[in-house]
Amino acid sequence: MKEEDGPPKISTDPVTVKFATTAGIFSDTEFKQYVQDPLAKKYPNITVQYVNMSVQGSSLNDLVASGDIPDVVVGYGATLKRLKELKPLTNMDPLIKKYQLDLNRIIPETLEYTKVNSDTDYYAGLPLFNNAFGLFYNKTLFDKFAVPYPKDGMTWEEVGDLGKKITRTYDGIQYRGFFPDGVNRMINQIELLQLDKNNKSILTTEPWKKAFELWNSIYNYPGNADEPFNTINFSNNVTAFGKGELAMLAGYSSTLLSLRKIPDLNFDVVTYPQHKDHMGYSTNVDTPNFSITEPSKVKDASMLILQSLLSDEVQLDLARNAKMSILTSDKVKQEFGKAIPELQGKNLNLSAMTKLKPSVPHTPKYSTSDTNKIVTDAFESVLKKEKDINTALRDADEAMNKLVEQKIKLGP
Repeated sequence: MKEEDGPPKISTDPVTVKFATTAGIFSDTEFKQYVQDPLAKKYPNITVQYVNMSVQGSSLNDLVASGDIPDVVVGYGATLKRLKELKPLTNMDPLIKKYQLDLNRIIPETLEYTKVNSDTDYYAGLPLFNNAFGLFYNKTLFDKFAVPYPKDGMTWEEVGDLGKKITRTYDGIQYRGFFPDGVNRMINQIELLQLDKNNKSILTTEPWKKAFELWNSIYNYPGNADEPFNTINFSNNVTAFGKGELAMLAGYSSTLLSLRKIPDLNFDVVTYPQHKDHMGYSTNVDTPNFSITEPSKVKDASMLILQSLLSDEVQLDLARNAKMSILTSDKVKQEFGKAIPELQGKNLNLSAMTKLKPSVPHTPKYSTSDTNKIVTDAFESVLKKEKDINTALRDADEAMNKLVEQKIKLGP
């Protein structure tokens, strides 16, 4: 029988796989829970060695430069790009076929984003879980001011209007309605690009002006964006939400894990605010990808680790602990966050964070964190009343072109 006619023969020989990731993706405890323990039940001959790329001297660049290239690298989109530049990227399609991985089980947008990030027509990695996004609201504040709670399916404008009904000074305390996070979240939601095909900035175009006007209208008004909240600082707004001084917060999986630690906080969550011209989508895919490196001598064992991570059992465990599964399974989505002890018995609408599809921005090569910062700084200059929208975008356009020109000169 040909190998492709059935599952491959699994070796029982002892083998060690070097698995490199960051503490932000899998802590030591999570690595044991999601990687080592499930694998040991199926393949006790495989030892997985955890390489923490968060440790100084163990970054991906350091590992490749020293020749100590791991067998598996798990990181977000920029990691795929870096793997390609450093040249240990491998085409995983033959392995996917060999091990008969059913990609139809996986949310299509998360698969597409993997190819977008690696700029390949093959899979150089596969998604493991996704950061889920939602609109958190403080029920106590809505009850206090007799304002109806947010509901699933709201647009940015609708949430912004609701926030204005809450915003007021009462008993000497300034209550704020809504923190929408940075404008780049919505930009990714509607897949609005910073650069054209010639790598020239398009920040002065009408779509960008409309995006800034929308963000300005839902956030920048008296009482809501006064100092110190006239900058995009997520941490400060989580604190304000926990103190009961902010009514709504557009956040994500980590926000849920932060809020659970605040005693007596009466909150719930609905779907992430949607753009009225792009309904059905939250913000961009935000998933770590599992990549097997080209020099690896243990590719087969590495694929068995991937199979284990993509199994229904592990994906359900990830979802129940607020790492959104990348499976299309409604059953798994409905279990999102249900294993978090502090949230037991609260009957929260946590599955709302899994209802919308993630968007897939096809980001140009030179659009990275530093170009995103130019956009954030431009909006903050509007928040601080330093510039009007047109001036802010015009100055950002000029800064963007200068930065990209420098990047092009420096080369890949």
